[in-house]
Order: sequence, then structure tokens, then C-alpha cells
Amino acid sequence: MGDFRSFKTARREPAVPMQPLVDPAGWSADDLKDVSRWSYRINSADADELEAAVAAVRRNGVAMVDIRRQDFPLKAFADVLTDVRRELMDGRGIVMMQDFPLDRFDREATAIAYIGLGAHLGQTMSQNKLGHILGHVKDLGGDYNDPNTRGYMTNAEMRFHTDACDYVGLLCLQTPMSGGASRIASSVTVYNTVLRRRPELVEALCGDYYRSRSGETSPGDLPYFKQPIFSFHEGYFSATGAGAVIDKAQKLPGVPKFTPVQKEAIDVYRDTVDEIALDIDFQRGDIQFLNNFVMLHTRREYHDWPELERKRHLLRLWLYDANGRPIPKAQREGRFGRGVSVKGVQRVAPLEAEAA
Repeated sequence: MGDFRSFKTARREPAVPMQPLVDPAGWSADDLKDVSRWSYRINSADADELEAAVAAVRRNGVAMVDIRRQDFPLKAFADVLTDVRRELMDGRGIVMMQDFPLDRFDREATAIAYIGLGAHLGQTMSQNKLGHILGHVKDLGGDYNDPNTRGYMTNAEMRFHTDACDYVGLLCLQTPMSGGASRIASSVTVYNTVLRRRPELVEALCGDYYRSRSGETSPGDLPYFKQPIFSFHEGYFSATGAGAVIDKAQKLPGVPKFTPVQKEAIDVYRDTVDEIALDIDFQRGDIQFLNNFVMLHTRREYHDWPELERKRHLLRLWLYDANGRPIPKAQREGRFGRGVSVKGVQRVAPLEAEAA
């Protein structure tokens, strides 16, 4: 059995634009191919602590949207989660936790336990225009090519992307009939690879790209915003990915078309991501936590079971860490890093998937 705690021996050097990065989040697919070497298996004592903390939340009448670390008391397991957060910030940028005790809980208790666990890493954030702090990654028949459709509502293979938060958590409730492997890649390794091969394109990737807000706007907001792919701040590198929102923005009025250099940069970037990526099969009870500023993620297309209760289903958390990786102010304010904020919409934690 391995240990996920690479941060104890990891080395990072100050990040300088147009120079190679030395960062523990710059791993290769071969480094992480054996998932057992960098995962944490939740044991029966941990599960007992989760169960007791769920009971405390219920006993104290704390609403799911209001659960904070102090509302979800843990003992030894809290120290594990402290190390998980350190690994997300100062290590590989990813931790897999296995054997979440789904069979101990009904759906509401599962949600409370998962949100409470996440509260030890950061604060929950709204993930869509409906104010959901508990997301449901499930095929609802959406069209992935629609500019206003989020990919998690489809069964399509998605572009590698980052989510609008510091950390994203994905808990597997049900696996599909076939396909649907999780795909991950290091933004640090992508940067270093493109810099070595095509440094002139790194310059382009440090410039702004228009991104669709997927229809998740307040009155008066533009339907798009701008962000670079690669950024540098206070000696740290961060990245926001080049997912489908960049392509969808090209269909919006007022958005200029890619320049030839921008288009080539995106093409080379995406080819590089595919080249260095790792596929991981999700198992029931697995939780994958990722740092969005050094990690890219997506999934393969999948085919689902015909029975509704067996359909592929992941629970998602978006978490904000006020003391997390330093990122540029514009990156935090441009939706990435602050969640989906729509004026007048209250935060909710639905227990089943809803079309957004």
C-alpha cells in the first residue's frame, strides 16, 4: 500500500514565465499508473467518525448548505484530511480516496458525510445557475455541442477542462455499463512539454481567450469572459485549461475569432494533453479530489444501464480555499475560482440530479 503524501518530500522552485517549471504537480502518467500508490483507503474507524459526524449535523439541525468544518467534527480522520489538503496544495494536486462507506448511509446521509468531509478541505461553492452546492454528474440527455449546455449533463466524451473552484471532488455512486473512465493530466507537465517543443506558442497561451459562461449569468452580464490558459502569480504557476467553453464562445456574438497563432496554440495544447494524460477507472465509493489550478480532467464517453437506478452517477463538490494556491486576481474574479454566482439565487443541495 502506498502513501499519497508526496508533499513531505516534494520540491518546488519559484515559477518564472517562459522558464521550465519545477513543481511537484508536474507528474507523468507513468508516475500515477498504479493508483494504489497514491490513494487513501477509508477504513472502518474513519467510517465510524463520518457516521458520528453525520449524527451531529442532524442533531444540531445544520442545513447541508451551511455545513462548515466545525459543524462536522472528526478525530483522527481530520488529520488525514489535513494531509489531503496539503497534497492538493503542495504535492501532486490530486488524491484518490477509496471505500467511502456508501452502504452505511441513505442518500441524505451520504450527502451530509460527503459535504462534511469536503468542509475539511474548503468551503462549498455554487456549481450552476440553480445554486447547487452538491452537483450530480449524470446523463440528463443534454447536447454537448450546445453553447448553453454543461458537459456533465451528457454522456459525451468531454474536452479536458478545469472547474471554477480551487478543488473539485467527485464521489462515484454508480458506474456505467461501459466506458466513462476518468481522465487526468498535469497542467504543469503540459506547460513544460509545450515550452520545450514550441516556446512561441506558450506566449500565446499566456494571453487571454474568450470563454462561454454557458448561459449562467446575472442580468446585465456578458455571456462570456476572458482568461489566459497559463498564468503566473507570486512565484506560482496556475492554469485554467482549454475546454469546450472556448469553442462555444466562438459561436457567441461579440467574440472575435481565434487568430491563426491562437488556433495553433490551442491545437498543440490539446494534442499535448492527450499525449500525457492518464485514464483511471472509477469504482463505486471512490472520491477523486483535484486542484484545478494544476490539474486537468475529463472523462471518456460512456454507455449507461437501461435501469434508472443503475445509471452512472457521481456527486460533485466545488471547494474554495482562501489559503490555497496563489492565483491572479483576474483569474479569481473571472468565474474561475469563484464558482457560478447568479444574483438572487439561493444555495441548495439537491439529493437527485436536476436539469440546469
